[in-house]
Amino acid sequence: MADLPYWRNDPALTEARETHRLLSEPFSSDGRQAYLGSCSAGDWEAGRPLDAEALREEFDLHMGAVQVHSR
Repeated sequence: MADLPYWRNDPALTEARETHRLLSEPFSSDGRQAYLGSCSAGDWEAGRPLDAEALREEFDLHMGAVQVHSR
């Protein structure tokens, strides 16, 4: 399983990409822009406000787990 393509390029995840979309909502705290994030499938939530890059990284981890589970 270590040789899986990046989840966005994996043809086996076509349906999963439609089901699992990143949802985000702005969250301002202490003058820095952050976001609350979750998965449209309802099975993942960031759990804390994150900057945009960290939110995408956390979502990538979630989608990597979806990819492994799908196979």
